[in-house]
Amino acid sequence: MQASEVKVCGLIDARGEAPWGVVGGIRLVTRLVRGLELAGLERILVVGDRPLEPEALEAARSETRLTFRCLQPGAPLAEAVAELSGENEFLVAEGSLVVDLRLQAALAGSPAPTFVPCPGHPTVRLARLSRDQLAEYGAPPDPALDWQTLEPKSLDTWSTKLRGHQEILLLDASSPQVAARAETLLIERTQKMVMDWPARWIDPHFEFAMVRWLAPTRVGPDAVTWVGAAVALADAALLWHGWLVAAIPFMLLTGWLDGVDGKLVRLRLKGGWVGDAESVVDFFVENSWYIALAVWFYGAGMGETAVWVWAVLFTGNVIDESTYLVGDIFLGENIDLLTPADGAFRLVAGRRNVYAWYLTVAFLTGFAWEGFVLCAAWAIVTGPAHAVRLAVALRAKRARSRAQK
Repeated sequence: MQASEVKVCGLIDARGEAPWGVVGGIRLVTRLVRGLELAGLERILVVGDRPLEPEALEAARSETRLTFRCLQPGAPLAEAVAELSGENEFLVAEGSLVVDLRLQAALAGSPAPTFVPCPGHPTVRLARLSRDQLAEYGAPPDPALDWQTLEPKSLDTWSTKLRGHQEILLLDASSPQVAARAETLLIERTQKMVMDWPARWIDPHFEFAMVRWLAPTRVGPDAVTWVGAAVALADAALLWHGWLVAAIPFMLLTGWLDGVDGKLVRLRLKGGWVGDAESVVDFFVENSWYIALAVWFYGAGMGETAVWVWAVLFTGNVIDESTYLVGDIFLGENIDLLTPADGAFRLVAGRRNVYAWYLTVAFLTGFAWEGFVLCAAWAIVTGPAHAVRLAVALRAKRARSRAQK
């Protein structure tokens, strides 16, 4: 949900120490700023009790009209907006809150006055208010006003980005204990629900540890993407020379780094410039493995058979990649999310992560060639299977369109 047609201004009360604490690699106040940006707000005012340049708040978008105002503790929040012109509707948030993005978006689209109850706090700390109602901030809701209550539990828990249902999060991170718990929850909530089996049940243990380590650093998702590409190409060099067992850690690390860059984006609420091009980079570096293996097997006595196996594997991968691209364009959603059966099929029908574990077992047990053939067979079966799923979905969509005419 985006902000309603009425222009809503974000208003964050960041007075005190708690809003400036770091949770998940960014300050709490920065997390709120970026959440409001994602909710569609173009103007955000942050109120603090110390001088600060707006750039220090690290908004995710350069076009956001971000303003900072100093205001003494205890002073009415309305004083901070006295000089604003044209802004009469505000989404007000206390700066130490960790607020789910879906909750911020829902609140941005609610009428004023709307109050979001914060556990353990009867006062207004998160609300949609008009300029005349800003005096309600920090006080219990006035019974004389026609308040609407927005309960987090009333919202739809579905998250398209995470490909599954996830409970709406609202925490007061003003204490170190809650801040630590919030960071753990935020990191765990970067995991997508519908994935292949290694990415869902094995890789997160390693990826979460890496994200926790990288979160407080200046390392961004783009850097992780390029390091992952470099590791993948190093792995291709090892495979080219037949150093198969030595290549195993690089294969697994490539998959983990591919998960880490996306998790950093979701944790920090800010993407890198590589963006959607990451999938293109991943496709080419991944297929460098299979070219390298084909070259080595060709020289190891398999001859042209190795080339044909590679061709089958590559064809299946191209079909798979094209199917997802067409689905995004013509269906507007990931084909793994069409039905529960599609999500279940994704568990076994992944590509690189699944291949990496097949090859790991094959290399360690001395059945390297059989593992390569298995990957090719898996690709040529699952790729067209994805295409069939897409064709069925497109046909159903066309039938619905005709029925509506």
